Amino acid sequence: MRTSPRPPVTPGRTAPSPNPSRSSQAPARSGSSASSLPHRTLPVRRRALAILSTVLLCATACAGPQPDPSASSAPEPTGPVPGVARNAPLHAVDPGLVVAARDIPETYPGSAPRTNDPTVRVTLSRTSPGDEDYQHGSVGLSLESTDLADPRLEKDNHDLVSILQSLHEPTLRFGGNSTDRRFFFTSTDEPIPTDWPLAKGEKITKVTPADLERVAALARRTGTSVILSANLARYDPDRAADLAAHARAAFGDRLVGLMIGNEPNGFHRGSDDPLSVKGPEWNRTVYARQLTAYVRAVHRKVPHLRIVAPGAYSDPWWEVAAGAPGTAPFALALHQYPLSECGTRWTWQKPTVTNAVAPQTRERVDALVSRARSVADEHRVPLWITETSLSSCPGGNQITETLAAAVYQADYSVRVQALAAERVTAHSSLGPCRGGPPMSPLCSDGTVGSPGERFGLRANGLALALIASIPQGTMTPARTGSEDLTAFAVTHADGSTSLVLSDFRDPATAGPRTTMVTTPGPVQRVTQSQLRGGSWRATAPAGDAADAPGSPEGPSAGERATDDAAPGAASSDPRVALSVENALRPTADGAVSVDGYGLPITPPADRPEVAGVRPGATSFAVSLPAGTTTVLTIETKHATARPSAPASPSGDGTPAPKATSGTPRATTCSGGQ
Repeated sequence: MRTSPRPPVTPGRTAPSPNPSRSSQAPARSGSSASSLPHRTLPVRRRALAILSTVLLCATACAGPQPDPSASSAPEPTGPVPGVARNAPLHAVDPGLVVAARDIPETYPGSAPRTNDPTVRVTLSRTSPGDEDYQHGSVGLSLESTDLADPRLEKDNHDLVSILQSLHEPTLRFGGNSTDRRFFFTSTDEPIPTDWPLAKGEKITKVTPADLERVAALARRTGTSVILSANLARYDPDRAADLAAHARAAFGDRLVGLMIGNEPNGFHRGSDDPLSVKGPEWNRTVYARQLTAYVRAVHRKVPHLRIVAPGAYSDPWWEVAAGAPGTAPFALALHQYPLSECGTRWTWQKPTVTNAVAPQTRERVDALVSRARSVADEHRVPLWITETSLSSCPGGNQITETLAAAVYQADYSVRVQALAAERVTAHSSLGPCRGGPPMSPLCSDGTVGSPGERFGLRANGLALALIASIPQGTMTPARTGSEDLTAFAVTHADGSTSLVLSDFRDPATAGPRTTMVTTPGPVQRVTQSQLRGGSWRATAPAGDAADAPGSPEGPSAGERATDDAAPGAASSDPRVALSVENALRPTADGAVSVDGYGLPITPPADRPEVAGVRPGATSFAVSLPAGTTTVLTIETKHATARPSAPASPSGDGTPAPKATSGTPRATTCSGGQ
């Protein structure tokens, strides 16, 4: 399967160099050196693909005289995976071929418990009729409404296709602060308004039906569901209805909802605040009346389109939106940014690493989402979190682009689904890695003035992709014995269980810890995938991956670490960052990664196994490093099939159990970058 052998790589470490003059890499702290691990026996599907590729290559070579090269163009050079063209985008290649070329070990490095390590226990229970559904594909991205006009959002942008496909039929929401301040939809090519108040440097963006059709083609190719937003601040119900009609024509059933405005609770923020779009007369009563007028206009053109509102972080506005007359079908939209105190008013809400990993932050997440769920339950509507991130503070700070934000994001993405949130979209940007919003899970190459077509994932983007790889199932109760370890379990129809463990200890100071997992039934085997990095401040090389070849920033971290590892790396396609070549390059030592690489693509059944699992036992032990999120796939003794990727979430609004009363209040700040 490979053009040149390479030793298996310990996750989170760079590959050993074949040059004897270079010093060898030290073993990973969590286990033995990768070079001492056995190679993994390929599963039947991967062996078959490998054999097929070899047969095809042999058939080509042995088919007799070949045409004169001068009579036709030469074939594209083969890349590091035989039979796959050089610089092939990741989405166009069977993941099994890439996984096989990575030559992953059979046993996950460092997963075997070590003597004298500290121990913590996790106990799984059986599912019950009251447990929440876990929808494969409910994790997604939120973009600004003005991004609809960005020509890079199209079906032939290979990196965006790879990213959306890695999220497994996600939800893509268009909204944010631009919706009510700079977003102008027209189906008749009207001129852009000139009387809107704009902050310095801002401009109004025109969006047309052609833009919707372009984005819809991307959504169809990637199996993505879409939520759009209508401008409420510039009161125009008929324009919102026109947007809904053209959106339905473009997206069809992939249009799952229309938001009316964005965070109306922040429309009036004082006369000196640049985000204010309404005067002091704006209040909840006026909002409810205008919301109903918008819905009636929309439903005259697109009956039964789900209305999503208020996209707010304040309890009274949830009640008003959910109780507004004539809004059914309806979804209650929550926005949450727990560490958005950019000044010094509340120290526990400042964007610091300490707060990012503190149990108090997770408790405040639970409190706010539980209160929103109670409102949704009361009105018998689904709860959607249409905009979230760890912080909305502008610019960089302690947590932007870091492992701390990534482990938080992984925990949050499954946590809120255990609290009955049907969809959750992390607020994102198409801006460049250097100079764009630093909390965005994805970013492009280029500059703020001239962003490029290549896209990479930051650390929190890798976390989203890891959680999105969990198949559909039912949330299963899981208990841990420590406040710095969280556990969420999803039981699947085949009898297997995905267990998500997030360890919030400091990876720079704490060593591995043995986790004893007790299951309600016998276990056959356990596979593992892990998000990790060298420290809480570690980052993923998204900016390096998005740099075009020959850029002033120079080669990527992966190229610097493994410049001999991937044939053809020097001729990388300037339009594709997420190529097969890059997928085969281990990340630099200490960088944030999933299993030592970038975008997680290994199916659960093909991941390395946890060492020492005894088939038939009802418990097992695994050693986990500090500062990690680990997904364990626990296969039962009588599992009927491997976990698979079912359809996208239905969003039918089935009410969830009531939230526990007496939950303490949490305070969050406005979202939007």
